[in-house]
Amino acid sequence: MKVDLPVRNALFTAGFTHAWGTANLQNPWSGYPGYTSVQVQDFNRAGESAFLLRAGYDFPWVDGLSAYGLAVFGTDPDSPTQFRQNEFDANLQWGPKKGLLKGLSLRLRYAVVQQFGGDVHNLTDFRAICNYVIKF
Repeated sequence: MKVDLPVRNALFTAGFTHAWGTANLQNPWSGYPGYTSVQVQDFNRAGESAFLLRAGYDFPWVDGLSAYGLAVFGTDPDSPTQFRQNEFDANLQWGPKKGLLKGLSLRLRYAVVQQFGGDVHNLTDFRAICNYVIKF
């Protein structure tokens, strides 16, 4: 379940997923398409619920500049060898829509995953992505 609230140049989102049954949610076609599937974790383990809060903003004074931050709060999955996790992500993206740089996209992403239990420390993930569309 997901709810979006647009307010001018901002978008606020809340989402919820739950993996019913005794198995992880299946995705034989590719990546898991759940609302709480974010930069690092999918939050799709058997018995796991997850709540997502996200705020995004399109900066009107810079063509193509946008940012968002999100938090996903997971519950304990059914397996006693797996533990509750939370994830916090930040994203900054610039992709001009006109001019000489049209087709260029620069993106910085940062994530922190907390795990509550086991011998695992917090995981951090940083990504710098550059794309350029060439039409032919």
